[in-house]
Amino acid sequence: MADFYGNTADFRAYIDSRNYDIPNTTTDPDIEAALLVASEWLDNTYRSYFRSLKTGGRAQIREWPRIGIVDMYGYPIGNNEIPREIIQATYELTIRQIKIPGSLTVDYTPGKYSQVAVSGAVSVTYASFNSAYDVQTQMPIIDSILAALLFDDGQKLSGLSGDAVRV
Repeated sequence: MADFYGNTADFRAYIDSRNYDIPNTTTDPDIEAALLVASEWLDNTYRSYFRSLKTGGRAQIREWPRIGIVDMYGYPIGNNEIPREIIQATYELTIRQIKIPGSLTVDYTPGKYSQVAVSGAVSVTYASFNSAYDVQTQMPIIDSILAALLFDDGQKLSGLSGDAVRV
């Protein structure tokens, strides 16, 4: 199993079918490196919303495939299946990583993000952030693609553990 979701041929088909463009000089090794970064970002960002256990246990590098999981509609996802939503989200992230290398791995420097005012005729105000979460890259398209797989606490749990209701 690869260390990333998807593959170069399917990635190229994905961008072609949506009329997306990436630099013509992008090689397959460039795509594979971006797929790896995108897969790591996806797992690190969304792992707490994926229910059940990894099929290969702790030895499994990626978060998918998983055991006994169902989507939000109740359809089971095979124990060795990586859902198309995971692959499509990875491809969307890969496009961003190829176009702007490092865009998925931006560091947060607390002192850098503060409010400053200059007295007199000119004043400048910079954004003020309370935590690293406030400056994290947010991509609503990824949430939309993954919606059928994301389970928030108190909402719906996987078929492995059933539904939960607070009374």
